[in-house]
Amino acid sequence: MKKMIVAAAWGIAVSLWIAIFIYKAVADPGLREWTAAVVAGALSLEVAFWVTAGVLGITLFESRKAVFGFLTRPFRRGDQ
Repeated sequence: MKKMIVAAAWGIAVSLWIAIFIYKAVADPGLREWTAAVVAGALSLEVAFWVTAGVLGITLFESRKAVFGFLTRPFRRGDQ
């Protein structure tokens, strides 16, 4: 169940960012609309981090470190 909750939170955040980039490409929003979209995306990422930390029962900083470590693992040399 924990994995499903975390996956849903990150799935929503990623989906929102994909929608933001599609919105930028298709609609050519003004500064106010673009700012609102990016703020919504940033808040969705923050919520995803907090959900991850809460569900896994670890501190926020440990959660961010783990998530960023997972995301950057393919780009590190010699740390396979």
